[in-house]
Amino acid sequence: MAKERVLIGSPVRERACVLRAFLISLKSVEHEGFDIDYIFIDDNDSEVSGKLLADFKRDGSSVTVLPSVKGIAAEDSALRKETQLVRVAGYRNRIIRYAMQNDYDAVFLVDSDLIVHPELVEYLRAAKKGVISELFWAKSNAGHSSGPNAWLMEERAPNSDKRNAALYKKEADRRKRQFADRLKVSGVYEAGGLGSCTYIDRASMEGGIRFVPARDPAQQEEALFFCIRSGSMDIPLFVDTTYPAYHIHGEKDLEGALDYIRSSRGNTLQFPVKRKQIGRGVNGKAKLPPPIRKASDRKDGNRE
Repeated sequence: MAKERVLIGSPVRERACVLRAFLISLKSVEHEGFDIDYIFIDDNDSEVSGKLLADFKRDGSSVTVLPSVKGIAAEDSALRKETQLVRVAGYRNRIIRYAMQNDYDAVFLVDSDLIVHPELVEYLRAAKKGVISELFWAKSNAGHSSGPNAWLMEERAPNSDKRNAALYKKEADRRKRQFADRLKVSGVYEAGGLGSCTYIDRASMEGGIRFVPARDPAQQEEALFFCIRSGSMDIPLFVDTTYPAYHIHGEKDLEGALDYIRSSRGNTLQFPVKRKQIGRGVNGKAKLPPPIRKASDRKDGNRE
C-alpha cells in the first residue's frame, strides 16, 4: 500500500534572517508513516530570500518553488494592505489547488514567520480532523500578543439600531475574550474561522475549503481580514493548542525562535543565545510543548 503524501506549503515574502529560521524549522518536520513534499510561492523582493528558497532541499522530499503574481502597487496604505491580504489568500488557495491536482492526501499551510514543532504535522494528522490549525499568538509591534489565529464567526447586529448594536458588540467582545481564554488550555476546540498553520485533509479540500474574505463582527469598522472558511456547513473547523507555534514578528524574536528550534530538536543545534525564550505563552513565560500523544490516547477531541 502506498504511503500517504502531505504537502507543506507557504507563500513567502520574508526577510532573509527570518526565512532562514523558518526553513530550519520546516526541515525538521517529522513524518513517520507518510511522505512530505514542499511548495513555496516566491513573493520576495529580496534576492537573498529568493535564493534561500531556491537552495532549500531535503532528502526524500520534492521541493517546488512557484513564481508570484505581481500586481499594481496601491498608493493608499489601507488599500495596499488589503491588496496584500487578497494576494496572500489567493496564493494559499493556489497551493490547495496544487495539492488536489497532484493527488496529495493533505496539505499543511504555514506562514513564513512561524516556527513549528518537529512533531506538529504528525500530531495534526493523527488528530483525524478534516481541518485543524495549530494555535499561535500573533505578536504586535509592541511585542505583545494581538490575538490567536482562530476566531468565532457571528453575524453583525443591524446598524440601524445603535443601542442593540452596542449591546451586541459588548456581548461579542465577551465571547471573544472567553474563546481566547479557552485557547490557553491544551486541547482541541471548534472554531468559526482559522488563519494559517492549518492542516487540511483531502476530503475537506474536495469539499470546498478555501481562504475567503471575512469581516470581524466584533469591530465597528469594516476591517477586512482573511481566514479559512468552509464551503459547506458539513466541514467543521478546529484549532489545537498542544504545540503552539512560535511567531516571529521582528528580528528581536529571532533569539527565542532559535531557542525553540534547538530545544524541540533535543538540543542538537548550537546557536549563540543569551537567555531562554522557548515557546513563550501568552503570559510571556517559557513553555515547552509536551510529548506527542496519539489520537487513540485522547478520550475526547474537545477538552474543556
